[in-house]
Amino acid sequence: MLSLILKDVKGLFSSWMGWGTVTSFFVLMGVYVWFIDGNVLDFGFAELSVFFDLSPWFFLFLVPALSMNSFSDEIDKGTFQLLRSLPLTMGQILLAKIVSLFTMVLITLVPSILFVYTIGKLGLPRNNFDSSLIFGGYLSLILLNFCFICLGVLASSLTKRQPAAFLLGLVFNFLFWQGANELGVEMLDLSAHYHRMSMGLVSYEDVVFYGGFIAVVIGITQIRLRRLI
Repeated sequence: MLSLILKDVKGLFSSWMGWGTVTSFFVLMGVYVWFIDGNVLDFGFAELSVFFDLSPWFFLFLVPALSMNSFSDEIDKGTFQLLRSLPLTMGQILLAKIVSLFTMVLITLVPSILFVYTIGKLGLPRNNFDSSLIFGGYLSLILLNFCFICLGVLASSLTKRQPAAFLLGLVFNFLFWQGANELGVEMLDLSAHYHRMSMGLVSYEDVVFYGGFIAVVIGITQIRLRRLI
């Protein structure tokens, strides 16, 4: 399974998609965090709320772009059966795809640690920032991205066309990020749990919600993949 994960990660970074993703995220977030009106310096507090408010919208579009060829490409090229012939269970193959995308997201987030370092240096006294806000923000962003990844992989398993997989993944992400709340289905609303955790209020209820959501989407995807055999 590790070889499959490494293959997918190397594949992402062997093209412009991998390094372009990391660079564009860091530059775009840097502009909003430090230069656009409403930035960190305008507030005068050592905190990164603007970063954690905007990051989900970036990943809402980015993750479907990364995940769209997870299975759709394999189905389109007819290599899905070859992939299935590996000495791995369907669950392990699915997990490998998810972990490789999750690794990509984590690598994308790594440069943002520089933002934390910078606000620590700008604070008076130095490193005078609320660590619970930073921890809660990153934990909620990581869990939210895991949900986006699972939804993107599900979308990729439903069609053999990559553009369709991207659009379907985008619809899934938006539906559970904003649409659930607009439709009054609050129990499926990812944003409410995200915003609560990003304020440093990490609760057992929110973590269990994310874990349950991820497990359900992975289960649905696994059922879909078994029907392709």
